[in-house]
Amino acid sequence: MNLTSAHLAAVSAFSLWGLFPLYWKIFPEVGAWDLFGHRLIWSFITVMLILIFQKKLKNLKSIWHQKKVRYMLMLSALFISSNWLIYIYAISVGKVLEASMGYFLNPLINVLFGWFILKENLRFTQWPAIFLALFSIVLMGIQTELSHFPWMAVVLSLTFALYGIIRKTTHVGALEGLAFETCFIVGPVLIYWLFQKSTPVTIYSELPLWKLGFLSLSGLITCTPLILFAFSARRLKLQTIGFIQYLSPSLKFLCGLFVLNESLTSEKLQAFVLIWIALGWYTIESFLFLKKQKKAIPISE
Repeated sequence: MNLTSAHLAAVSAFSLWGLFPLYWKIFPEVGAWDLFGHRLIWSFITVMLILIFQKKLKNLKSIWHQKKVRYMLMLSALFISSNWLIYIYAISVGKVLEASMGYFLNPLINVLFGWFILKENLRFTQWPAIFLALFSIVLMGIQTELSHFPWMAVVLSLTFALYGIIRKTTHVGALEGLAFETCFIVGPVLIYWLFQKSTPVTIYSELPLWKLGFLSLSGLITCTPLILFAFSARRLKLQTIGFIQYLSPSLKFLCGLFVLNESLTSEKLQAFVLIWIALGWYTIESFLFLKKQKKAIPISE
């Protein structure tokens, strides 16, 4: 029962992340910065309410007193907030396909960073997937003008990969970590926001009531997949999570191409095909390696 629930939680989490572009497209009259600000504020309110309900608010104080953890989460807050802002901006300017490219790249960037930063072993048979993914980006850069290079895809994959490494090496709960990150970043964002032409108050005076209701749910919509993912990650094998995670960029790609009617240039299509081949190689290689390992383990009598 727990295993079935864990699979359902993982599928739900990555599906919600994949359908996010449709949610943010509800607010075409709201700028990317304002949407980011509301997402941050409502996420902060949501996680704080959950911590109060669970009587875990004191955990934030405990995190603050751990110097290394505190600084690592401050750094991860900068990465995840940058990721959120760029992602929302990509959707607002009609570049959902480019955003999906970033998240297709992310698993391979994770492997590369794990080797380079965490000194994890990288098998010889995994390198072709890494080189092919990097080649796809370099090739697209050569074929297109600088202004058309998929900068957002690259930055999205890098910021999320760096965020993942920090959260992997920082021993703190998913909810408590998110709460600390939003606590750290919400103050500076609010201060900066109050000096802009549009503020949180002006947004509420301009939107119809039904859109205000949906915008107020942005915190819950942000936190729900994170909680579902944390639940599934504790119960499923890493390779299972690895397979399911492709749901998110796949749904983003489909949303951009068929729902939001974005154009797919030949250069982008070529890059996508190379990235998909790289992902296919990496997935099959991982599956065969795990299968070989299982056969190598002697069965005790």
